[in-house]
Amino acid sequence: MDVIGYLHHADLLLEDEQGVTIIGNSNYVLSIGDKVYFQQLIDADSKRYQVNISFASAGHSTLHEDEIQVKFEGSREHLQQYLNSTTVH
Repeated sequence: MDVIGYLHHADLLLEDEQGVTIIGNSNYVLSIGDKVYFQQLIDADSKRYQVNISFASAGHSTLHEDEIQVKFEGSREHLQQYLNSTTVH
C-alpha cells in the first residue's frame, strides 16, 4: 500500500487498488510515496500487524520490518464516514 497522506495524531493514510487504510504507531517516520507491505496479523484484538516498509527516498531498495496498528480499512466512502465520526468539530 502507498502512503498518500497524513491524518491527525500522526496517523497515515494508505491506499491500494482494494481501498484505503489508516495506520498508526509505526516506529519509523513515513513520508508520502513510501510503501507498506502487510505481512501478518500479530494481535487481532488490537489490529496489530507485522509489516515491511520501503522508503521512496531510498528508491524502495530495501525493506524494514515494523509493527503498526490498523485503525481503519475500507472504501473511500466509508473513510469519510469514519473521519466524520471520529473528528471533534
